[in-house]
Amino acid sequence: MENKDEILEAVGKRRREKSIFRFFKEPIEVIREKPLRVGYISGIIGGCLMLITYVYELEFIAPYDAYILAGIAAVVPPAYYSYREQKRINQAEDEFPNLLRDLAQAKMAGLSLIAAVTLTAEGEYGILTDVLKKIAAQLTWGVSFEDALRILVKRYPTPMIKRSVEMIIEGYRTGGEVGKILKIAADDAMELKSLEKRRLEYMSTYTIVCYATFFVFLGVLLVLYYSFIPMMAEAAEKVAEAGGGAGSTIIYGVDIEMLKMIFFHCAVIQGICSGLVAGKLGAGRTIAGLTHAVVLALSAFGLFAVLEFMLI
Repeated sequence: MENKDEILEAVGKRRREKSIFRFFKEPIEVIREKPLRVGYISGIIGGCLMLITYVYELEFIAPYDAYILAGIAAVVPPAYYSYREQKRINQAEDEFPNLLRDLAQAKMAGLSLIAAVTLTAEGEYGILTDVLKKIAAQLTWGVSFEDALRILVKRYPTPMIKRSVEMIIEGYRTGGEVGKILKIAADDAMELKSLEKRRLEYMSTYTIVCYATFFVFLGVLLVLYYSFIPMMAEAAEKVAEAGGGAGSTIIYGVDIEMLKMIFFHCAVIQGICSGLVAGKLGAGRTIAGLTHAVVLALSAFGLFAVLEFMLI
């Protein structure tokens, strides 16, 4: 009994070591199996950076800016993962209609279903080639056509692929001609892809508008930061020299350092919000805007860092 427990413990330890090694070798694949893992990574990065900021009392260009930078850094992993996944899905959807069309032609030419899939798997369909070869192998091993198709859905769970696969499965169950069903599914997928491309072309204008409005907002802050704040500081110095007693940083109850902090925070918040809106309008998903949010927030941070350096 003890030997059995030792063996199980050794096997479990070996699996954990293998999982850790695989994570460093193929991090995206490991995260794709359980997307929640990217949240753990993000939390660890953000927590560590904020702890370092707190311990060393870091501050670069404005109060609490180091905490904001730590928060932006924490968003980078999910933003990068979202970008990679969306790119992978787009590549799969681009090739999927061609795959169905070639499969339909092979089946309508008189080949058996297994032979048609095997023949089609010899073609080149981008990132779908590997999963198609896996489906062909599964069919030769006796796996049902429905279960083999669900491998594709599990690998690429996009609305278009789900819709097409369900259409094919329902037609296959009712005993229809598989070749004709595949052709109908291919035509439907091509139409959906065409509509999606037109939608993206139309909505890309709004993404550009989000970027334009953000940089216009930054331009306004730039004018205020570069002209208004120095003017306030100069006026404060004159008041102090005249014996106003308000000091060099406060004039008529206005704290100049507080103004700088407010401008900086407004720019970062505007960047994050504009990025999320750009993702929602452009890709139809708010999470797709994380990449835009990181880019715009870092742009705001970089602009204020340059301004602070120039005004020193």
